[in-house]
Amino acid sequence: MAKSNRLVRYAILPLGKSLVGRILVGFLIMAFLSLVVALAGIYYTSQSNTKLVELLEQDQQITSYVRIMERETERLNSSVRTYVTDSEAEKEVVTAIRDYEQANADLSKLVSTLQLPPEKYNAVKDIYADYSEQISYILSINVEDFPRAPTFLWERRGPKSGPVLADNLIQAIDDLLAVYHAQNLAQINEARNNNLSVTVVALLLVTVAGLLAAFVTSLITRSVTRPLRLLAGVARAFRKGDLDVEVPVMRGEDEVANLAGAMASMAQNLRLSRQKLENSLEETSRRNKELSAVNRVAATIGQSLDLEVVLHDALHQLMDVTEMEFGSIFLLEPDGQSLRLAAYHNQSEVFVRNYNRVPITEQVTGEVARTGEVLMIENPMDDPRIISEGLRAENFKKFYLGVPFKSKGKVLGVANLTSQQIRKLDQNDLELLGAIGNQIGIAIDNARLYQQASELAAVEERNRLARDLHDSVTQTLFSITLTAESARAMYSRKPEKVEGQLDRLQNLARGALAEMRSLIFQLRPAALQEQGLVAALEKHIAALKAKEPYEIDFQVKGERRLSDEHEQTLYRIAQEAFNNIAKHSEATHVWVTLEIDDKGATLTIKDDGKGFEAVNVLNRKDRVSLGLTSMQERTELAGGSYIIESTPGNGTCICVSLPLSFAPLPVGMGINK
Repeated sequence: MAKSNRLVRYAILPLGKSLVGRILVGFLIMAFLSLVVALAGIYYTSQSNTKLVELLEQDQQITSYVRIMERETERLNSSVRTYVTDSEAEKEVVTAIRDYEQANADLSKLVSTLQLPPEKYNAVKDIYADYSEQISYILSINVEDFPRAPTFLWERRGPKSGPVLADNLIQAIDDLLAVYHAQNLAQINEARNNNLSVTVVALLLVTVAGLLAAFVTSLITRSVTRPLRLLAGVARAFRKGDLDVEVPVMRGEDEVANLAGAMASMAQNLRLSRQKLENSLEETSRRNKELSAVNRVAATIGQSLDLEVVLHDALHQLMDVTEMEFGSIFLLEPDGQSLRLAAYHNQSEVFVRNYNRVPITEQVTGEVARTGEVLMIENPMDDPRIISEGLRAENFKKFYLGVPFKSKGKVLGVANLTSQQIRKLDQNDLELLGAIGNQIGIAIDNARLYQQASELAAVEERNRLARDLHDSVTQTLFSITLTAESARAMYSRKPEKVEGQLDRLQNLARGALAEMRSLIFQLRPAALQEQGLVAALEKHIAALKAKEPYEIDFQVKGERRLSDEHEQTLYRIAQEAFNNIAKHSEATHVWVTLEIDDKGATLTIKDDGKGFEAVNVLNRKDRVSLGLTSMQERTELAGGSYIIESTPGNGTCICVSLPLSFAPLPVGMGINK
């Protein structure tokens, strides 16, 4: 079942502490400032426009009042002129006066607010008073009594005449209007200027607000993007494997600060993980190096079972592993009370002469043998345990290592390793040396067992040869002795039969000579060492053909030289098989096949003899089955497989296969166990 991905949810921060809150506050400030600027612009623009509209309306209104007053003034002048001839003119005069005074009243309400020059308005009032008085005077004259008087008086009174007063009044009104227009125009221009100023200020405020918004936006953007860029740089450094990059510290409690904190924690965890991995790799490398050293030592000392070769190989491997310049190996004597110098390298004659045998109770070598532990000493020549003056003279040796060789819990020997340089070794190194010492101890034990087995094999081989001599040559010599005695007796009584006895004696002697040659060849065939297994088998088969009644066919596939141990094993098995065929099979034909390749060698020997029950014979413990048992044990000691097939009346087939990667052990190591 596929594992589902887990969604990681993070806590939602309050707006006041989150990055979103900061951005929102910034935009709210910008919106508020923009709103304030917009409202201020609208307000001041509206005020300026309102003032301008009021001024324009007021100008229009005052102009209207003044025009009414001027119109009514002219109307009064015209009406008074027609008053004598037109009875309706009086009504016009009254109406004109009413309209004039109404407009004047409306104008007077504005004069105080307009702050017009009072002399101008007073001049209008004074002229109008004279004008009104003149009109009233004309209207008071009885036209019926004085029909020509009103017209004369209205027009001929000089400065007080109606037309002159009318013109003066209109001029005064125009002057007042001109003054007003001048003032109003200034106010209108001022209002327009104010409106322009408000517009400019509004534009400036909008510009300032925009710049401020841009500044706030840049601050917000910088406050967000700058730490993110820094964190992105940290992430790129992480991706390139640079875990030592410094993660910037972000103030606050927002998302970016939390991200920075998380990346800092991640960086710390990655550094710790890298350190652990490096330590693990270093430990693994060290372990691999240790195992390689152990395997190298084991492989080197396992290439031979000769004790002297094993000791010299072990010494050189130990010196190579420990990087020491001087080395020696001491083996424990059978009595267990002393150590004997068995191998050394780069040691002086003084060392070899004074240090060839060490009691187990003396010197640091004896201490290593007693304790069975690796011993490390700096400046060993100053150590009180070294009592030999000859050794103390070698003060150039600054470092000592004593490595015990142990097998089955017993110390077999000690390696003394010294150097001119002080080495730094830890507990792991000492444990490694102890493990190597155990491997060497096992190799020494195996070499000793091999030596003992070789001696036992030699004894067994001598016993077998003794049996063969007894069964063949001894019996033939006994027959020769009897024949010679018989010939001696016949010489005096029946001389004619002596010649026959001598012929028989000659044949027996020749047979004994052939038997002795065969036994000598079996004991140490020179062809096996000089020319190899194939040549040795060919010569042995040729010797068998000369004395045995059966035919032998020999076939080789993949001829090549093998190790001495493999060739010796196969040759002895073939030799034993031929002995059994000669003694028991009654065969007429034998087929021999030897196949050799890169992995192993196979020897097959088949005959057409009477055969036997192989299982029953192998289970018997008498001399009849010793040859088959010997072949089987030789095969097992070489790590191979042994197959025998035989039934009564169907002959016998023996097939032996040996792997070339396995070094055969000598006969005697495990036989009959």
